[in-house]
Amino acid sequence: MSFNPKDISNQMIYLLNNHPHPCHIRDKTSHYLYMNLAMRELLNLPKGVPIEEKGLSEIKPDMKGFFEGISQQEKVVIQKETSVSLLITEHFGKDHRIQPCIFDIHPFFNQSGQLIGTMAEARQCQFFSPLEYIQGKSPKTLTTQLPNTMFTQRELELIFYFYHTVSQREVAEVLNLSHRTVDNKLRGIDKKMGVFNQEGFKKYVEERGLNKVIPDHLLTSSIKLID
Repeated sequence: MSFNPKDISNQMIYLLNNHPHPCHIRDKTSHYLYMNLAMRELLNLPKGVPIEEKGLSEIKPDMKGFFEGISQQEKVVIQKETSVSLLITEHFGKDHRIQPCIFDIHPFFNQSGQLIGTMAEARQCQFFSPLEYIQGKSPKTLTTQLPNTMFTQRELELIFYFYHTVSQREVAEVLNLSHRTVDNKLRGIDKKMGVFNQEGFKKYVEERGLNKVIPDHLLTSSIKLID
């Protein structure tokens, strides 16, 4: 299917060019018809690299195998003329930092009402537990970027587990440590924080944004369909 610039209206181009979220439009064979600047930045593509009528493997060979999973989902969108949402964890951006993003993929119709492909919008994944909802808290975006902190990598990993109420026994099993070692490390963390109970621990973590940090080795490249 050859690309016809008239398939995408000027109004649509204007809206997507100014859209804060990464967006792209692809044809029925998963070749690009359009990509906004935010999507280029997410995929770490230089601004001048041509993308029209090219597949991702042609412009980002290092991501070829991984994004075949997206193409399979695009086929479902086209066949059923329905939208899907994917949780995609991958190394994104110029820093090549692994992070989870949600890709909402919709059928895309030209100005004549003909289905010509798909349109996708990506956004950072926000996490929100039922307990946080009940407590009136807002969703948060997790990050692997460490803030300026006095804690070691291992201590930050332990803080992550304990903040999310994983028991000492379970943490010991996951990290292959003795229960006593985990208990001693937790006491050391509390001492650094200057806290004496779980309430003080949670308050310290939240005030310093440590509740948004997830150890990057816990994230692996994946594509998951969101129910």
